[in-house]
Amino acid sequence: MDRLEQMRVLAAVIDSGSFTGAAEQLGSSRANVSKYIAGLEERLGVRLLNRTTRRVSVTEAGRVYYQRCRNILSEFEEAEHSANRADRDISGELRVVTPVNFGRAAIGSAMVSFLRKYPKIRLDLRLNDRRVDPIEAGYDIAIRIGNSVFHASPNLGVCRISTTNRILCASPDYLAKRGTPRTPQDLASHECLSYSYVDEPQIWHLSKGKRQFEVAVSGRVITSSGIVLNETATSGLGIAYGAENFFKAALSTGRLKKVLPDYVLPQFAVWSTFPMGRYPSAKVSAFNTFMTKFMKRADV
Repeated sequence: MDRLEQMRVLAAVIDSGSFTGAAEQLGSSRANVSKYIAGLEERLGVRLLNRTTRRVSVTEAGRVYYQRCRNILSEFEEAEHSANRADRDISGELRVVTPVNFGRAAIGSAMVSFLRKYPKIRLDLRLNDRRVDPIEAGYDIAIRIGNSVFHASPNLGVCRISTTNRILCASPDYLAKRGTPRTPQDLASHECLSYSYVDEPQIWHLSKGKRQFEVAVSGRVITSSGIVLNETATSGLGIAYGAENFFKAALSTGRLKKVLPDYVLPQFAVWSTFPMGRYPSAKVSAFNTFMTKFMKRADV
């Protein structure tokens, strides 16, 4: 049971002088108010209120606890008001560089919402597949993709803002001609379309339960472009390896089918990296918090 809500309910009962009055004040029911108070007293191991059929009175322990609760609730409300004011006060230019795929697939719609939330922010957003050190290049934030992020500098902060599943997929025509792989080892005899945003693009890692598989693959395409992976796979040029969101539309229409769907591939992490001293700047913290929540809702 939420301790802060218990405090609010107790304060409402004492302020209004009754359980019914507290229920009206809180937009709740008398039974719910009674449940909160009973739970609070049970947790503390002390009676806070004396109840009769006509009135509610406060015990000495209840009076002391109520005063402390009032202070805590006031501090909490002030903290929320301060956070809201801080949101409105975040301003200035925010320079962000992001890989092209992420920029095209996710960050555009996110930034529209971000700029509405923070109307004093001026956004400079660049798309670049080269790995950028934000300190050297003068960016506030550099988005990076991969299972891990290596600190180029002790002054570089890191925040993971999302993870995405990776999959293998191919067109029905390709699978009809070349056969459908049944085991990870079968991939070695197929034309494989690799994603370059991994440490070893032509070493594919899969797992099933506790078993781990590492397969050396080959093919005519290695690319950092999700669009190229999607196009070459739907055109029947091979089995593609990449983030699931690259292929969502083609999978939904049947132009692509998942390959080895019972096996798990390493997840695909998206990181925000940024220069920092002891703490990141307010606008960087706002971006990281916003993007983490947005990506979780968007599921990309």
